[in-house]
Amino acid sequence: MSVKLNLWTSRRMARIAILGALTGAFSFIPIPVMPGMTLDPVIPALAMTYYGAFEGYWCYVVGQLIRYITQSPSKLIVNPFDIFMGSPCAMIFCAWIIRKVRYPLNLIAGVLAAILFHAYTIFPYCVIVYGWELVSIVFPLQVLGALIVISVCFVVAFGGATYMWKARGEPIFPWRFIKPEERFSVANRTRILISTAFMILTSIIAYGICFTPYVSAEIAGPPYSPYRLWMDSWIRHPITLGIGWFFWEMYKRNGEWFKISE
Repeated sequence: MSVKLNLWTSRRMARIAILGALTGAFSFIPIPVMPGMTLDPVIPALAMTYYGAFEGYWCYVVGQLIRYITQSPSKLIVNPFDIFMGSPCAMIFCAWIIRKVRYPLNLIAGVLAAILFHAYTIFPYCVIVYGWELVSIVFPLQVLGALIVISVCFVVAFGGATYMWKARGEPIFPWRFIKPEERFSVANRTRILISTAFMILTSIIAYGICFTPYVSAEIAGPPYSPYRLWMDSWIRHPITLGIGWFFWEMYKRNGEWFKISE
């Protein structure tokens, strides 16, 4: 059976615009642990839980664009593609996890997935931006800050989604009740293989650069130097895009998930 999906519907675009604006607003609420940490993932976490990976990712992209324009426009100059990378990709990963793992274990799995994504992708960031000398201090603080943000996301995402499901008379996590005959895939095996290779390659590059002289103080300069920020944006940050792309292709193997949020 051939099923055609139109993801860019007017309804979805309206959701993304509204949720993206809210995401941008939440980016003004800082987490006083590490510079740049805010509560901007809260709304995308709710979106990916209730609607799915598509809305979760794109509303975060819109939110990041608002954040960069209003707070740190230099990031768009260093790498204009930066808005498509980072935490938005975590929304795709977590959306896939909470739908694949059985309820209620998916609650725990979603939290662990978010922690794992952050820890795995932020470690090379700490090395590149701060240098090995400060990693033992910066990395634990990054994880601590992430735990605070993820805790808030958990309450808002699962609490808010549960409220909306009940308000509409739907069961919690309605994808659990999709009949086998209604399931279908819109995934492409070639894309899955390419995204797998890209994910592995970006990981090798991001972690590999950490063990070269290019992150040393003699070459890269002090923490947060322009060279370090450029290297992080173009060499380390794509690791998040690799993970996001791979799990997006995996997510498409369950095309029925998109139908729920139409």
